[in-house]
Amino acid sequence: MLPEDWKLTTLGKVCEGHLQTGPFGSQLHAHEYQEIGVTVVMPKDIINCRVDALKAAKITIQRAEDLKKHQLLAGDLLFSRRGDVTRFALIDEKSEGSLCGTGCLKARPSKNHSPIFLSYILQRNMVKTWLEHNAVGQTMPNMNTAILAELPLISASSREEEDKIAQILSTWDKAMDKFEALIIAKQKRKKALMQQLLTGKKRFSKFGQEWKQIRLKKIINEERSRNKNRVITRVLSVTNHSGFVLPKDQFSRRVASDDLSNYKIVRKSEFGYNPSRINVGSFARLDDYDHGVLSPMYIIFSINDKLLDSDFFINWMKSHEAKQKITSSTQGSVRDSVGFDALGSFLITLPPIEEQQKIAIILSTADKEITIHQNQLVALKQQKKSLMQQLLTGKKRVF
Repeated sequence: MLPEDWKLTTLGKVCEGHLQTGPFGSQLHAHEYQEIGVTVVMPKDIINCRVDALKAAKITIQRAEDLKKHQLLAGDLLFSRRGDVTRFALIDEKSEGSLCGTGCLKARPSKNHSPIFLSYILQRNMVKTWLEHNAVGQTMPNMNTAILAELPLISASSREEEDKIAQILSTWDKAMDKFEALIIAKQKRKKALMQQLLTGKKRFSKFGQEWKQIRLKKIINEERSRNKNRVITRVLSVTNHSGFVLPKDQFSRRVASDDLSNYKIVRKSEFGYNPSRINVGSFARLDDYDHGVLSPMYIIFSINDKLLDSDFFINWMKSHEAKQKITSSTQGSVRDSVGFDALGSFLITLPPIEEQQKIAIILSTADKEITIHQNQLVALKQQKKSLMQQLLTGKKRVF
């Protein structure tokens, strides 16, 4: 239930009919696009509810003047006209002066409403669902101004209340932007550290021994044990981002065969990877369980921990050098697969085990810092979600 002084409305009423389709192909041709000039915003340039003009097409100032009626002002709402019809952008000062491009629709709210408040309303799942259900077209969803004008929205008691709500939610957005920038900076720093420490470009004064090249097959051993007695029932998968996971957590359903007797046994501290997906990061060490089983397609191996530190190896497998070796080994392969023999042929340059451990500690510390900030970002997103639920429905009033 909405407060008595709030009301259900539509985008058409909020904009007092000011909705417009972008120029058609007959008005603006692809051969007119260039790298410098006035930005023409297409659906692909709408990212995270804002315009990303970095890779957007440009046209000359003269052509932009010819299409002046499609010019975007701060506070306009820009919608994708086809494809992902839930995609929209709030035009801010950075994107003001751009043009609504082919494939987009422009909506200009009246001065009685806060565009920022409306942009938060448009992020709600119920709005996205309405757009998806009301789009037309069998092969590709399409939107038009007539349909968009009927989009149900909520308006607060006054422009002042909408502005206040928008200000509060914007505070959370700014905080999240800071954490996202911090995470990116920390990730870049970690990447630079990996480049320096894993290649020996940066050394520690206490370590002076020469690094030695060795093929991985000398220090890793393939594990081939099968679950013949079916005593292990914990089926695992290796994912690109989360490492070892239970398939039900990743796929929300059982994906394993009913017969696990041919599945491979993986034990704690052993490594597993999908040979056809190692190029996208499907590689991990088992840390969270004492054992489990993997589909026969996976490769499992252990390492000689007297010569190779496990944490050092994990970081090396994420390095540019390792990725290059993986890419090289899949070139010309029909299945783009990296088998155990191919992995074993990789040359790795290793410092003494004590220096490996020191490097691993520094890189693990960098990872922990990134994880802390990522968790803080997740917490902020949850707080914002809760605030939106309360503020955008009038359950919690700011006046």
